[in-house]
Amino acid sequence: MERWKPGSTQGFEPATADQIAALAKPHGGINALPRVYREFLETMGASTGSLRLTFGTTSISSLLEDREDLQRERPDARRYLRFTMGEEDEYNTTGRRDTDDFFELTRPTSDGRDAAIIRIHEEDLVRGKGEMEQPFPTFSDWLRTIIVSRLVFEADPDEQTEYYSLGRNPETPAKTYDFLTRLGFSLTELGASSAVIPLEHTEHGAITLIRAPTASIPRTGLRLRARDKAQQRILEEVISDHEEELSDD
Repeated sequence: MERWKPGSTQGFEPATADQIAALAKPHGGINALPRVYREFLETMGASTGSLRLTFGTTSISSLLEDREDLQRERPDARRYLRFTMGEEDEYNTTGRRDTDDFFELTRPTSDGRDAAIIRIHEEDLVRGKGEMEQPFPTFSDWLRTIIVSRLVFEADPDEQTEYYSLGRNPETPAKTYDFLTRLGFSLTELGASSAVIPLEHTEHGAITLIRAPTASIPRTGLRLRARDKAQQRILEEVISDHEEELSDD
């Protein structure tokens, strides 16, 4: 993060061990928290500084304060753990705060480090109403996408970021990954999954993000940005020359 945007980690404040234990208690203790989320809390659980991760908050103090309302019915703590609270917005047309994000604790990843996530208003989850969204398969995918987008793709001038909508074929993300690695791109410290793959080309000073098709966006997405406009044009030309091949359904 500091390589991409110096100063971007200033203001990070970790949650305390007591706060993490208190958050985990209703869910069965510390070991009930996905490991990657525990690492997040230990790094920036109290504050993410200027890095806006969601329309609302991930602050552990806010999550714990909300828990003090003992009168409100909560989702099954064995199944769901809320990690964001939607923002209170006077201009929100629904008349209530934005949606919340939850871990589905009963759907861990195969390595046990992470879990599936869903987005829904807490009260709708309790009542079994409303539409349950899955913005990203896991917390790791959510976090790596937000970090790359906020630090790189949304930087000024924002029109410098190029967007590609590739094929519906489930093999397209892997083809795109292979193509970019042949161009000299490699994985970043954020890691990757089959659904979300950030790549960096240090020589060209460029970042790409591959996102696999989802139910809401049924085509592979690719975003590209280089620090230098000349390098950006070169990479855009190369990708455009192979776009039809990559999009082959």
